[in-house]
Amino acid sequence: MDFVSKIFGSRSESSDSKEPVSIESIADGALDTLGSVIRVMGDESFPLDKDVDPTTFPTACAEIARHVENGAAVPSFDIPQSQNGARQWERVRRFFADRRHAEKSFVTGRLQDYREVVDDLVAGLRNIGERDETTETSIRESLQTIEDAVAAGALPQIKAALTQTVSQVNETFAQQKEAYERQLQELNERMSSLRQDLVEAREEMKRDALTDAYNRGAFDTAIAQSVNMHFIMQQPVTLVMVDLDNFKEINDSLGHSAGDEVLRAVGDGLARSFIRKSDFVARYGGDEFAVILTDTPARHCEPLIQRFLEHARNIRVSAAPDEALVACSVGYTEITEGDTVAELVKRADQALYQAKGRGRDQAVFLPASEAGESPESGRQSA
Repeated sequence: MDFVSKIFGSRSESSDSKEPVSIESIADGALDTLGSVIRVMGDESFPLDKDVDPTTFPTACAEIARHVENGAAVPSFDIPQSQNGARQWERVRRFFADRRHAEKSFVTGRLQDYREVVDDLVAGLRNIGERDETTETSIRESLQTIEDAVAAGALPQIKAALTQTVSQVNETFAQQKEAYERQLQELNERMSSLRQDLVEAREEMKRDALTDAYNRGAFDTAIAQSVNMHFIMQQPVTLVMVDLDNFKEINDSLGHSAGDEVLRAVGDGLARSFIRKSDFVARYGGDEFAVILTDTPARHCEPLIQRFLEHARNIRVSAAPDEALVACSVGYTEITEGDTVAELVKRADQALYQAKGRGRDQAVFLPASEAGESPESGRQSA
């Protein structure tokens, strides 16, 4: 028997008679119909959170239906048998209202739970998409499928979309896991190689005999290691190039011993300005120095560079104790994605000769986006 038949009965039970219908028959029909509706509500109900026993509500509906039809007692609600045919309609109405309110709260709560689950899944998928661009297209398609199903409000569609999405995500995760494990193995091999290179580099590092800064060979090794570590760990690296503005004049006017004294003072000033154990100060060549600052963005370097420039202006040599002879130009840049050692050094060199071209005794920062083709024209004018 289908839903309509449960309420109204089969067509064979209906009467085609056109005889006048009495008020009593209308009332009896209404009571029968209401009783049938209540029974259907019980038979077709679904358990709510408060329904510990799923048979409790259908049983109560059957009792209420009998009470409506003939005034029978309702044990579930302590309603006694009617002695005069009266019904406790207020209790019947409250029964309906309470159940309807409970069903609405239940359905609303469940829909909210579904939305939260979907939202959590969507948020998780979005995070995955942000972390790994290679899966972004697949994730977005999955999200759109879920969102369309939620918008349609059909639970079968939501279930199908979630099932499909979970399957796709599992496949994506499996692919990612394989890729990550391969990358991790490659990273471990690379890190092992780098650790060995670092040990060898420390053994090979030599100090410049005059300034006690690291020599050019040590610089070449250290800058290569810094670029590699940036590639692996994405840590910032800033390269600072320093050149004495008037070193030739000092040598020509005061002699090479005074020039050596100036170089030692500049090296000492750099060591005093860049004092972390990881800061690497080297004599790059002649009267030029280089400083490698690992795990340091360029924006944090300006105060340190200015401190060094001020120190350089206060350098005095024994041959001319009352004269401020030393001034330095500084160029610096920060490593960017894809930089090679040659590109990083070239850009810092360009910054240095821009500082010289702007009047010397100053610092210039040159980002990768503003780097020119070559610093050679500045080098010639220096």
